[in-house]
Amino acid sequence: MTSSIRMLSAVAAALVAIATVPASSSAFTAGTVTAIAPDDGLNVRKWPGATSQVIAVYELNEPISLTGRCKNIVTNVSFRIDGGGSAAGIYAEMKKANVWCQVMTNDAELGWARGKYIWPE
Repeated sequence: MTSSIRMLSAVAAALVAIATVPASSSAFTAGTVTAIAPDDGLNVRKWPGATSQVIAVYELNEPISLTGRCKNIVTNVSFRIDGGGSAAGIYAEMKKANVWCQVMTNDAELGWARGKYIWPE
């Protein structure tokens, strides 16, 4: 019986160690609105698509929070931008045709914006 309790304690300790998230991790990647006219705005939409409902609008050079998930809506291929690499390399992927990136608005609502208009920090 004692060995069973030790075994369960060891398994429980291992599961707690695996489930612990480092304090330095973040759920969001910083970005800046770019490549739009000074008198224009970047529409954040409910879903990735030009006809989806606009839920927020960001101005040129305004900071924006990215979840790290982007998606090509034609090929239906999703990819992550928060795995490291240079901002220029990440932006090269984001600015490809039909790529939308998931963002968190200032009102804490998830939405989607065209990747080519967001510079990742």
